Amino acid sequence: MKENDIRPNEFRKELDRLQANDIKRILKYKKKFLEVNCPACENEQKHFCFKKKGFNFVKCKKCDTLFVSPRPTMDILEEYYSTSEHIKFFNDKIYKLSEKIRKKKIFYPRVEKVLEFCEKYKIKNNSIFDIGAGFGTFCELMQKTKRFKNIIAIEPSKYLSETCKKKKINTIALPIEKVENIKADVITCFELLEHLFAPKKFLDSCYNILNKNGLMILTTVNIQGFDLLVLNKKSDNILAPNHLNYFNIESLVMLLKKCKFKILEIETPGKLDVDIVYNKIKNGIYKIKDNPFFDLLFLKKYDKLNLSFKKFLIDNHLSSHLWIIAKK
Repeated sequence: MKENDIRPNEFRKELDRLQANDIKRILKYKKKFLEVNCPACENEQKHFCFKKKGFNFVKCKKCDTLFVSPRPTMDILEEYYSTSEHIKFFNDKIYKLSEKIRKKKIFYPRVEKVLEFCEKYKIKNNSIFDIGAGFGTFCELMQKTKRFKNIIAIEPSKYLSETCKKKKINTIALPIEKVENIKADVITCFELLEHLFAPKKFLDSCYNILNKNGLMILTTVNIQGFDLLVLNKKSDNILAPNHLNYFNIESLVMLLKKCKFKILEIETPGKLDVDIVYNKIKNGIYKIKDNPFFDLLFLKKYDKLNLSFKKFLIDNHLSSHLWIIAKK
């Protein structure tokens, strides 16, 4: 899978333009932004790393989590996501254009992986909740497996929850923190934790909804992954207010344990790290002058070495795409 497969180049300029407009609007509320402690360990001590498009990125002095502080309040974020022009454009144009390959390269393997974990840990077949279900693609494909009696999409966005309902998915259009009187055997949460104002509150809610020995399967950004360590502020992934929290493996494990979860497995199966850095070099955004290793890897022997280097990153938990499987 290549980066351009899921993020077509022809739409990037328009997406960037709309995103810049959205950021400009939310920065009008900057006086209402709140200083926060580390979202992983709650430590107050942090140091300034850099400023990007009006947002301060700081790093926890204790656990090295990178995060945005001050950050928009939950109310401001809710308004931002409900009125965002670039998110609507992504949903209407980019996702639909890339949905077929996303199913093949991302969602079918994701469903298979989740089913493998369920079999491995002998999970009951009653209920699975996908929190932050988006277009409902994961739930749609999971329904076809008939592994669970109840498949529920938790999607607070009005626009996206309607899309889920049109696919005949049982959908709850509320944040998980406001969902009551239901229980799950499995909760999946894909690429959501980095967006949240209060990740601990979210994980506490997930813990309360899970049945005993239920699985929590989540993916998020690993700030100590290759492309993020190399590109740093030049990474497209590092951009607020969409992303506010950048955990590393140790800090996310710390947070999950604080929320009473038991860690079962950790993986970084990402396959785009090398391709992302290569594209930045090719487009002149990231310079490799005086870096003979990168000159060899990305220019002289890229076709020969990129697959084995990707495997090295995956095998050593150095990809920026992080999976953690935990249980109640």
